[in-house]
Amino acid sequence: MHFDIVHAANPRYRGGTSSALRAELKAAKRFGLTCALLPFVGRSDQLVGPFEPRTGRLIDELGMVWLTGDDVATCDILFANHPQVFERMPDRPVRVRPDRVVCVLHHPPFDGAWVPQYDLGVVDRNLARLFGAPVYFAPVGPKVRTQFESLIGKKPNILPRDLFSMIDMSEWKPRQRPAPEGTATVGRHSRPDPLKWPDSREDLLAAYPDKRHLTIKALGGIPPEFQPWLGSNWQLLPFSEDGGASEFLSSLDFYVYFHSRQWVEAFGIGIAEAMASGVVTILDPSYETLFEDGAVYTEAGGTSEVIERLLSSPQAFAQQSATGRNLVEAKFSLAIYQKRMAELYGALELQPIPALKAAKSSRTGQKRQSGADAGQNSEKACRITARRRILFVATNGIGLGHITRLMAIAERMSSDVEPIFVTRSAGSSLISQRGHATDYIPWPVKIGVTDNSWNQVYAQELLAAIESFDIAAVVFDGTYPFPGLLDVAAVRPDLAWIWVRRAMWRAGHELKAELQSCFDMIIEPGELAHDEDYGPTQSMPGPITVVGPILLKEPGNFLPRADVALRLGLDPRKFTAAIQLGSRRNYSYDNLPELIMKELLGRGVQLVQIDNPLARPPDFEVPGTIRRTFYPIADYFGAIDLMITNAGYNSFHECIYGGVPAIFVPNESPEMDDQHLRATYAYASGLGLRLRASEFSRVKSMVDLATSEDFRQEMRRRAARLDFDDGAVAAARAIEQLVFSVRANRPLHESLART
Repeated sequence: MHFDIVHAANPRYRGGTSSALRAELKAAKRFGLTCALLPFVGRSDQLVGPFEPRTGRLIDELGMVWLTGDDVATCDILFANHPQVFERMPDRPVRVRPDRVVCVLHHPPFDGAWVPQYDLGVVDRNLARLFGAPVYFAPVGPKVRTQFESLIGKKPNILPRDLFSMIDMSEWKPRQRPAPEGTATVGRHSRPDPLKWPDSREDLLAAYPDKRHLTIKALGGIPPEFQPWLGSNWQLLPFSEDGGASEFLSSLDFYVYFHSRQWVEAFGIGIAEAMASGVVTILDPSYETLFEDGAVYTEAGGTSEVIERLLSSPQAFAQQSATGRNLVEAKFSLAIYQKRMAELYGALELQPIPALKAAKSSRTGQKRQSGADAGQNSEKACRITARRRILFVATNGIGLGHITRLMAIAERMSSDVEPIFVTRSAGSSLISQRGHATDYIPWPVKIGVTDNSWNQVYAQELLAAIESFDIAAVVFDGTYPFPGLLDVAAVRPDLAWIWVRRAMWRAGHELKAELQSCFDMIIEPGELAHDEDYGPTQSMPGPITVVGPILLKEPGNFLPRADVALRLGLDPRKFTAAIQLGSRRNYSYDNLPELIMKELLGRGVQLVQIDNPLARPPDFEVPGTIRRTFYPIADYFGAIDLMITNAGYNSFHECIYGGVPAIFVPNESPEMDDQHLRATYAYASGLGLRLRASEFSRVKSMVDLATSEDFRQEMRRRAARLDFDDGAVAAARAIEQLVFSVRANRPLHESLART
């Protein structure tokens, strides 16, 4: 399996590095080079997140071949993108064999105070030993090259030409608005990092003047400690998931970029994007070597004079706007790729490839046939890998939420993954019934042992399962990771450890931040009421991977009403209500269920009493009800006109997103999540009704409302307006992105399995 080029990169990076990678992948496709991606998890002191969203989508859109290092692949050039990704060695070989390795220096070796940002020698050795090929370094701009050339002693190989970051001009439309007169909008976009901004209040106000005829916009915000410095003419705008830079730049007249003296911008892709959008760009003179006549150069104190001069001359403004875009088109657009790659092959003393020669007269070029072609033409990324096993570990919950969420994720995994379950939930048989390999380990109370002894034995059992099945990752869903699990995580850091952690904790619940350090990734299932979440998970440090609601059944994908009626012995023509209040093992609803059922039966409602698989048989019988036990309930929603259920994560979101009118009776036991808050949010939003266990006097009026046509129609109308983003798909994707990446984010001694 041979490719022209392979990009080894961390697709999780935001900002300029991810923009540059996307441009490289697009250009390779356009000019007919066979190209593959080798995802890495590089140096990181935080939790690992999913791929940058636009990069992840592009990988699928291009049908990018995704290497994991399992199988042998060869290539002419392997681009190692960003040196910090390769500061540490992985704990296993990567079987990609390039003729040459080019490390693209997206970050300078030193900051403005000449403090090292990484060790070039270590990066050089790691790449040479990891891939067994000569290593060359490619600065992305003159500032990086200047630092590189100032090194004393033996220097790594440096290419003769800078490998500028590229811009896809189709993403940046030319300016349509006339030149500003009298007033203007000045802006910039960057992370709210102090190093990305001027060092002092004086410098900040000089670069971004506090004048009534100027509006200052900052996309991405500004460091909080700088906000007292801002003038009254500022607008701070947050990044959207897709950045929103194109729309933002189209609203500007001037792009002004000054930063801390301690910061060294390796390239400045945001600057190039502004120029490509026809925004007149004002920069520090240190950028002139790179951006030439595409920008106007001055010290921060001269910004106001430059703006006023161009405001007074619409012709000069229009000329500078066009000059900036033309400069980007000529120097940084995808059109330069074919020439640049031909020069690179020559500099590396490699035979030129037919695709580059053919591309001279064609925008797309002629694709050279190779073993990669099938993957390049697919609609989704094609992983070249051995199948990997992932162990799904569910704690013993009061209900079925933990195992349900894990099954939802496991069943959205690709065919590259084999899911295996280990659970201490008594609902393990439900997992087996859905065709999953399952091992049940009863929890301490069930078998009458102490917590300490149980955790010791559990750790041994879990470790044995991991080693027997050659597990690549462990996905845990539970409120608290228990000691036996953490003990195994400590001795098997070579695995990927993922915690699926539900939100909506009560404020009084304790959550130690250090628990997060035991995991590589934390996934938080989406909550309808997330705006009102006030629990401890909201203040936890680190990048949590928040996805949409994780549901086993896709909303609306129910069995037909006639089929459900036949299975349950119902009359499909009659109004049907169903009641299921969870396992009722830790919370007593007293006589409330009986009162609700009698009210419903008194109205001629066909009533199904659904017994939770984990619940003890109820100690009461209500004549006229139909009793059934089945799972998952959402399969049968097609024949249910009203649900009476608790406000647990699964039941709550299944009903609302499925458009099933419901009375939510929250389980308010102190150890539970905040079901009362969840139910109240639905009540206030017109998406459900709320009835607390103590509210006997409200049963009649609540049943009257729940059975009314007006309530049920309005609830369905509002539910239909909700956008459903399948969190199970997103979670499965994020986990696979971690599992099928080369992990080199820890020192080698910290990533080794221990006995």
